[in-house]
Amino acid sequence: ACRALVDELEWEISQVDPRKTIQMGSFRINPDGSQSVVEVPYARSEAHLTELLERVCEKMKEYGEKTDPGTHRKSYVRVISHDGTKMNLSGVKFDGDVTSSLKCACESIAEEYEDELIEFLSHEAENVKDRLCSKRTDLCDHALHVPHDEL
Repeated sequence: ACRALVDELEWEISQVDPRKTIQMGSFRINPDGSQSVVEVPYARSEAHLTELLERVCEKMKEYGEKTDPGTHRKSYVRVISHDGTKMNLSGVKFDGDVTSSLKCACESIAEEYEDELIEFLSHEAENVKDRLCSKRTDLCDHALHVPHDEL
């Protein structure tokens, strides 16, 4: 669920015009007459990421559950592509129980790890899924057999 959540957030960030900016900082006038306002890219701004976290779990209805035939480990996979192309759904379980449990897991992860998600996604970082879902938290330790960072 954590990995599906990060995938969706990264896709949403990639869809924002890179030239779009938002003003951050203080709008107060300093004693010298200047303002401490800076323009930052909107896509990875805290305001945009917070907004995404509010609605990203709705996307979990576009996922199904797939069981690896070798390891029998279950994972969540997209059943509807972002661009509408057909997807290979062989071996994918797609029903209300799967999507509601994934949505519920997504919402609890988004709420509990909101600060970490914003911290990681506000910078263009490599391997956010592994770093956040496996190393920083214990959510996906099976995906990466490494000890997690202390918070």
